[in-house]
Amino acid sequence: MPLSLYKLAFPGIVALLAVGTAGFLLAFSYYPEKHVNVDIDGKCYELLDASNEKHKILRAENEINIKQMQLNMIEHSDTSLPIVFSGFKDNVEDFIKQYNIRNILSVQKVSDNPTFDKFIIKATLSKTDLQKIVNDLTISDFYPTLSVKGSVGLGPNKYISSEEGKIISTESKDFMQNGIKNIVESNIGVGGIKLAECRNI
Repeated sequence: MPLSLYKLAFPGIVALLAVGTAGFLLAFSYYPEKHVNVDIDGKCYELLDASNEKHKILRAENEINIKQMQLNMIEHSDTSLPIVFSGFKDNVEDFIKQYNIRNILSVQKVSDNPTFDKFIIKATLSKTDLQKIVNDLTISDFYPTLSVKGSVGLGPNKYISSEEGKIISTESKDFMQNGIKNIVESNIGVGGIKLAECRNI
């Protein structure tokens, strides 16, 4: 009997954790960060005000670059690729119509709250169709709020090897490090940069 109760309870706990995590991320994105701490060559800084804004824009540019690098690793234009995207009902419906997304695999509501109509959608697209979405991405799809288009992510697939994944990760890290260095160097003495303690950055 205890075993069957455990079997029943475990999926419930997992579901609660998933909903709780999604809720936290949504709440966190609703209240934007007022600052961010960064580490440059062992020195730590707190980016405030305009410097923080520049950092958010840098992160948006990095997201666009990552999506483009992923597509560049995939050879064939007619390859069927798994994608995931999310957003509120009306925005999701507009996005699906705009890009003529037909092969939807699943639609999952983020919350049981009937007034909170955010969904996570899994679908497949050809590389060509996904390229159209990536080509249309701008900073405003990530900042100040994440659009449905900006939320599009490439799911696990056999077309990008683990080695290629490491190359993308390294290039992304280098892009961020160089961009952060530029932000810090161009704003020291101007304001918006403070020396900070190096703690779990």
